[in-house]
Amino acid sequence: MSDIDESFIPSPPSDFYETEPDEAPPLPVRVRVRHEADAQIPLRAVRYSSRKKRWAQTSNCARGVREPLPSTVRLVTWNLDFTAPDKKKRLLAALSYIQQHVLDCRTISERPEPCCILLQEVHESVFTQILNAEWVRRCFIVVPASVDKWPDQAEYGNVTLVSRTIPVVNVSTIIFSNSKMKRNAVFVDIKLSIPAHEDEPRLSGGIVTLRVANTHLESMPEGAAARPKQLKLIGGALRGRGVFGGIVAGDMNAISPGDERIVEAAGLYDAWEGEDDEESFTWGYQSLERLPPGRLDKVLTTGQEGFVVDQPERIGVGEAIGRGKWVSDHYGLILMTELIIVLAVDKYLKEHLQCAVKYSCNDPLGGNLQLFFHAVQLRSPVVVLIQLNDKFMMKFSVASLALFVAGTLAQFTINTPANVVECQPTLLSWSGGTGEFILPGATPNGVAIENLGQQNSTSVTWLCNIQSGTSIGLTLRDSTGLTAQSAPFTVNPGCTCFS
Repeated sequence: MSDIDESFIPSPPSDFYETEPDEAPPLPVRVRVRHEADAQIPLRAVRYSSRKKRWAQTSNCARGVREPLPSTVRLVTWNLDFTAPDKKKRLLAALSYIQQHVLDCRTISERPEPCCILLQEVHESVFTQILNAEWVRRCFIVVPASVDKWPDQAEYGNVTLVSRTIPVVNVSTIIFSNSKMKRNAVFVDIKLSIPAHEDEPRLSGGIVTLRVANTHLESMPEGAAARPKQLKLIGGALRGRGVFGGIVAGDMNAISPGDERIVEAAGLYDAWEGEDDEESFTWGYQSLERLPPGRLDKVLTTGQEGFVVDQPERIGVGEAIGRGKWVSDHYGLILMTELIIVLAVDKYLKEHLQCAVKYSCNDPLGGNLQLFFHAVQLRSPVVVLIQLNDKFMMKFSVASLALFVAGTLAQFTINTPANVVECQPTLLSWSGGTGEFILPGATPNGVAIENLGQQNSTSVTWLCNIQSGTSIGLTLRDSTGLTAQSAPFTVNPGCTCFS
């Protein structure tokens, strides 16, 4: 049997076992390297090679990432309770439930849709059961590779599974220095495609990096003082260099009124938009603890324009391995994350649509119009709301809005390159106008990184001499001063020119 989806792995994995184990690889001896407190520590993900019959590390180099890539990813998070007995049975029951009832894979050979599964409180004694699970071996990349990547002397920790249909290009962890319970966060950087407009010949509107964090914040009332700093560290890491947007999910242990304020203080946004009531509580109904039920488990985002998340739904309600033997004392959560085409028209909305709407509506309310817009998508077509003030609102589908924008700007546009790799040539193309090409960096109006000079055609081949990880944009300016800008994108590693 050949390896599954090897084309989506950034580069061939390097072997890290000298011998081929018959079953799961042995847990390595815990070896600790000193790191700066609360720093992001690089990790390596592992994948199972059915050809070599063993788990092996994947490369963090983005070489080989190619389109088409998913524009959506389903996120599952579940705390599995390390304290209850029958740890192995409960873990296997949880994996089976997620496989068959959450992701609708009825057999172990059926691959799930693009997804990330974030597990918390996985006990060290059952970690190898994850590596032994045939469905996991066939369909997922696992982070971390072993329990020695958890905080020192931790008996349980976080495990992230990423479906092989999504490239994983970077993995890291933050071990919280203020944690007395040996807590951490695990980060995976995945590559997704911005959807291209249906009239565009391209496969996508560009490739971006989404950072997904799996965490378990400090527990109980005595952990209240530690949780704000822990979440703030996560929020900062989700806005790292070259990252388009970020999501963190897991057990936030939100058991006190102050826990509602730490989300905003960390610069994050709660995906749950309803009230905190029995319909949203994820803990307290299957627990022996005598504490009131609450919404301890959450999904938080960095809130950038261009990607949206569903309202989280609870999973695992009532799941048991026997009478009164719950799979976990927590309910899990599931939701969809999706990149949306509004990113492609974002610049136009900000710079031009106010005047266009004012003109087309003949300014019905008088005075200066203030423009606000918000994109939402659940399981229906994307809708953009254009609010002129508190009494007047227009609603467009993104498809019709994109057609309007495309028609208005058709004479002068620049394409966002799909996969720019350091030290490799990239074709830059545009339509309409001749003028001066500049690379202004992540901010379109920022200082130019490079000026490619006057161009008299509609394309130019550029040898990317910018280091990987740098977020840049393209700006084309014609002789009249009119500008066209690409979406931001990140330079991928070429593994040749820069150390």
